[in-house]
Amino acid sequence: MPRWEFKVLGSLQVIDSGQAVELRSAKQRVLLAALLMKANAPVSFYELMEHLWGEEPSGSARATLQTYVMRLRQSLDDLADRKLVRTWPTGYSIHVTDDQLDLLTFQRLRAEARRAPDLVTEARLLGEAAALWRGPALDQLSSLRMEQTDVQRLNQQRWEVLERRNDAELQLGRHDQIVDELRSLVAEHPLRERFWYQLMLALHRTGQQAQALDVYRRASEVLADELGIDPNAELRALHMEVLAGSSAPVAVQAGPSWLPPAVGDFAGRADEVARLTAGLRRGGTWTITGSGGVGKTSLAVHCAHLVRDAFPDGQLYLNLRGGEQKPVEPAAALDRLLRGLGVSGGAIPSSVDDRVDLYRDLLSDRRILVVLDNAVNEAQVRPLLPGTSSGAALVTSRAALAGLEAAHVVPLDVLPAADALGLLRSALGDARVAAEPVAAQAIVTYCGQLPLALRVAAARLVARPHWQLAKLAGRLSDERRRFDELSLGDLDVRASLALSYDGLDETHRRAFRLLSLVDTPDFPAWVASPLLGLDLDDAEDHVEALVDARLVDYAGRDAVGQVRYRLHDLLRAFGRETAAEDPASALKPLFEHWLDLVTRADAELPHQGVRLEPLALEPFDLGDAAEWFDAEWLNVLAVLTQAAALGLGDLAAELAIRSSAFCDLRARFDDWEQINHIGLTCGPASLKPVLFQQRGVLCARLHNYAEAAENFQSAQEGFALAGNTWGEAYGWYGMGWMHEWSGRSLEARAAHREAMTRFVESRNPHGEVEVLCSLGAIERRAGGLAAAQEYLERARRVAGRLGDEQSELMATLELGRLHQFTGELELSAAFLRSSLAAAEKLGDPDMAANIRLFLADTLVRSGAVAPAEEQLTRAWEFFEQHDDRQGRIWVWRLRSGLASSPDEALSLASLALEQAAEMDSPPELGRSLRVMGDALERCGRGDEAREHWQRAVETLTAAGFGAEVDELRLATS
Repeated sequence: MPRWEFKVLGSLQVIDSGQAVELRSAKQRVLLAALLMKANAPVSFYELMEHLWGEEPSGSARATLQTYVMRLRQSLDDLADRKLVRTWPTGYSIHVTDDQLDLLTFQRLRAEARRAPDLVTEARLLGEAAALWRGPALDQLSSLRMEQTDVQRLNQQRWEVLERRNDAELQLGRHDQIVDELRSLVAEHPLRERFWYQLMLALHRTGQQAQALDVYRRASEVLADELGIDPNAELRALHMEVLAGSSAPVAVQAGPSWLPPAVGDFAGRADEVARLTAGLRRGGTWTITGSGGVGKTSLAVHCAHLVRDAFPDGQLYLNLRGGEQKPVEPAAALDRLLRGLGVSGGAIPSSVDDRVDLYRDLLSDRRILVVLDNAVNEAQVRPLLPGTSSGAALVTSRAALAGLEAAHVVPLDVLPAADALGLLRSALGDARVAAEPVAAQAIVTYCGQLPLALRVAAARLVARPHWQLAKLAGRLSDERRRFDELSLGDLDVRASLALSYDGLDETHRRAFRLLSLVDTPDFPAWVASPLLGLDLDDAEDHVEALVDARLVDYAGRDAVGQVRYRLHDLLRAFGRETAAEDPASALKPLFEHWLDLVTRADAELPHQGVRLEPLALEPFDLGDAAEWFDAEWLNVLAVLTQAAALGLGDLAAELAIRSSAFCDLRARFDDWEQINHIGLTCGPASLKPVLFQQRGVLCARLHNYAEAAENFQSAQEGFALAGNTWGEAYGWYGMGWMHEWSGRSLEARAAHREAMTRFVESRNPHGEVEVLCSLGAIERRAGGLAAAQEYLERARRVAGRLGDEQSELMATLELGRLHQFTGELELSAAFLRSSLAAAEKLGDPDMAANIRLFLADTLVRSGAVAPAEEQLTRAWEFFEQHDDRQGRIWVWRLRSGLASSPDEALSLASLALEQAAEMDSPPELGRSLRVMGDALERCGRGDEAREHWQRAVETLTAAGFGAEVDELRLATS
């Protein structure tokens, strides 16, 4: 039995090892519920804040959310392990198994019931799913957004399960077993006509005709009083049957039924199915739009079959052949529809207008569903729509049909990964898919989760039961022959996609082919400009034409307001198959344009540890440089990788160099490692010293000091060999920086002086500030506080003359830390808050998190515990998200001193010491030994405490941290 269990199908319940746990905070309950409703998937910060505070959360909501998350983790005993509630770059998630959350069990049972081999099994599974409910979902939870979205949707799923269970029980002849529950259901939900019908039918089948007629009378009164409507056709037909005394199966179908056969292996699209079926029962016009092969027709036919009972006067279906050379004209379509409604050929008017009038007159007051498949545009569809609200129309089209009046649009994209896998299971059987899960997932991926492609793949495997799934996955992995594999009989993915491509003129075909060669996950419209040699307006027109043709999808707006587009994977593969252009030659102008933008954006970002020599550049005119990088980063990464693969190594290395400051600023350390490795692998020798220097900074950020020192030395030697004094200065500075962190103060001073000589020689005042700040920090640690003050004031003056925010931040930060050591705590806090504001303004979360630590330390020394805790909480979120071991060690040390009990203090100090012992950093080990001694003393273990303090003194003394040694001796004397 799992320790933690959660229940949302009713009031929110939290269970620890079988015992209920009360979460007293209403906000904490809302937070937990929001995470559970999307269990095992990230929920964005913004969605969580909206759940907690509505559509307009305060400016401090993000910080308060982090506090709530920390408290929730405390309540779930998850503060240290983070196994339950996890942090993501965009939000938080809770991770549970099926047996820990009733919602997951409910969803699994629903899915198993859909695939049940027989009616008995289906009824049992649906009964088990219904039995999980204890009342309305998340009953009495205070969140308007959740009530309007998740709760409403989940309650609807409950009633649908009950309706399906009741239908199955009725078909199995178990009428008398469900009568009592049906009486309760109609009392609780008097406006759900299906429950009235099922109760009436159960009574009728058990011979209780009078009671059945009384149910119909009560249903009629409720519907008339509450909604002003009569019972639906299904109830009316059953009423007539009861009056006639018949016990034969109910037959409500009275009109034409042209629907194609139901889709036997239909899978997924639960939200779309729910919306369409509910909407069609209400009436009106509903359109399903999407690209070729996305499953529009399958969804339309599936939904039409599900609502047949609501349209007893018939269902009409017509393929308008919008994807073919000669779509069906409205006149011909009306002729076909009128004949289906019983009009003889001689009675059909000759003019389109007269046919429309007759058609709508025949549909008046009749409950008929009209399904219009593959429409080409609004003009083709408009004459074919019913003119009254008694019927409904369902239209599918590749076009958006935005001009269709009063139509409800259901856009269709590819299947979610889980539903795509479900489609394979439905076609091939659970056992065959379960035997090769990796191959099955590969097939889903190669098919781009496109339903048509998945159906072809499944059909090929059904036709070849001796094939392993891995065999087809291997064939599909070759992009050059993928479309050959995705063709079987009249199912042909290539032909489906070609319908859209063939309808374009050559300029738009060329635009599609060139865009398909680009590896970026999405793109703004300007990308077409250097590709096609067009101005920006013409380039955007070409992209929008491809959107209209359903060859390019609209992907939303990015953070800087640009409209973005994307190509589906199979469409990209189709475009590449069609293209005759050489990728390297065709894409080089685009890649050069990317490099120009990246270079100009990079020039506006802060740089630490290496600053490239300035270039004469045009100003960056696309807004805030860091925000632009945020919006375009995945594209920059893709372009850099593709340039290297196409043999454009110089370009790739330049992109890597010009992107490193952004990676540093945003703490994208994994991406930084990737692009730096690419640059070193394919870049020319002339660029490698810069790449080594940047790699050194990266390793230092990750606290890999020995590796960082090696890279800085390689950079220094490379710059010296090239006669680049500017770069050589940074190489020396990096080596000095690593000596600092490794506790070698004498070597650090010597290296920094070598760097300073070269920074002065190459006229680089930014570098001078970095060295002065480092020398000031060394003197502060050694106890030379006057010398430290002199270095740092000098750094601040130089930074002020430069007007450089990054340089001023560094000087201000070090002054704040110095004043902490001199005991000027108010002054220290003021400097640290100033540097924190600068780091946040620059968008540097790594720097901000570390400054929060220093500020928390100062606040603790001042006795301001609550503000210190707030800073530690916000710093911890960053360190956890980026797996920053050194940051976590600092937080544990500070929290050990704030702990409310000796045991808690000892536990936190032990965590810090254990992790510090694994680092190549004597200063961190010495500080952790001191805190461990403090915790041991609180526990009454004085001898062990003194032993740890002595080891701390020895370690910090050897590292040159004399000031901290003096402070320790004073505190423990």
